[in-house]
Amino acid sequence: MPTALAEAADALERVWRAHVRPLVPDVDGLVDVHAHLGADASDGSRLDLATLLASMDAGGVTTAWAFPFQSPRGTGYATVNADVAAAAEASGGRVVAFARSEPGEGFLAELESGLDAGARGIKLHTSLPGYDFSHPQLPDAFALAAERRAPILFHTGRAVPPFARDLAGLLERHPGAQVILAHCAIADLHAVCALRHPNIRFDTSLWNSLDVRALLAEAAPEQLVYGSDAPYYTPIGTQAKLFPQLVAAGASDARRRDVAALGAERLLAGDPCPALSDPLAAGLPLPSHPRLRAHEYLVMAMPLIWQQMPDRIGLLALARQALGEPADARDAAVLELLALADRTWPRELEDGDRSEILTVSWFTFRLIELADALVMADASA
Repeated sequence: MPTALAEAADALERVWRAHVRPLVPDVDGLVDVHAHLGADASDGSRLDLATLLASMDAGGVTTAWAFPFQSPRGTGYATVNADVAAAAEASGGRVVAFARSEPGEGFLAELESGLDAGARGIKLHTSLPGYDFSHPQLPDAFALAAERRAPILFHTGRAVPPFARDLAGLLERHPGAQVILAHCAIADLHAVCALRHPNIRFDTSLWNSLDVRALLAEAAPEQLVYGSDAPYYTPIGTQAKLFPQLVAAGASDARRRDVAALGAERLLAGDPCPALSDPLAAGLPLPSHPRLRAHEYLVMAMPLIWQQMPDRIGLLALARQALGEPADARDAAVLELLALADRTWPRELEDGDRSEILTVSWFTFRLIELADALVMADASA
């Protein structure tokens, strides 16, 4: 491994252990409610059981809920649902299988078969053409989820139209259904939070730490669960976006334990949130202007990395200049991560992995992701 990449791997581990891992409660374990297994037909991503388990071990994750990637159109999900169920059985209980399907002739049958074969939940990806929360087959999935007490995890990130009104109607007609909205429900975050519905949870697997802050300011803490979206994001980056911000918002150890594991356990039992408390960060001030400026430059850099483009604007330099001299060890760690990203970016443009349509696996992205999470974690600076 080239020196810059080796140093990046070491820095990611070291900074996470120093500034993030101590904030993640481990008494009840850490449950990741959002992971994939297999190969994706659309973007080139893949993840096998051994690699998932290794990533979980490295990130202190006890249990992961996993489901298939997107299958080629028209091939169905019976085979890949069976593959995920087999992987879950082989994992010794560390992986919990979810069944997946898409609207069409075999939609409900695939989900029923997956649950019959041992899946504990359902994954639906409402961003495919013609498939959103208004789809006429979606009530069938809600009815099945309510009957089987199986949670449904929805993709509600990019490429999803506003959906809060349709979701509210589905939950009204199927009050036993429990729903997880992935990626902070950024497609309709404010409207969904305003529903204040005890059957709605949010996972925080996404790239933008400010979206996590917005969710903490508007959602009840009982609605929060941890997810990584593996392999697209890692435990290091996703924990860094969530748990330091929970601490900054005043979350107790008991509250963080709930987010880390206990809320997920209630979901698998088919139970709604026991209560909906006031949002933790409703009155929390945003980070200082220097930190917000640095965050803006770093968020601008991320899509360039995904699309394998160079930093012609000098965004990393602008972020470092916005931060100025480090005020503490965490600031020093941020500057170290960004200095390393300056070195890995041109290296990975030359010889980085090109198997993904959007390159989210490069060390450059991981370094900037962790740096940005630490920049946004402190509201007092």
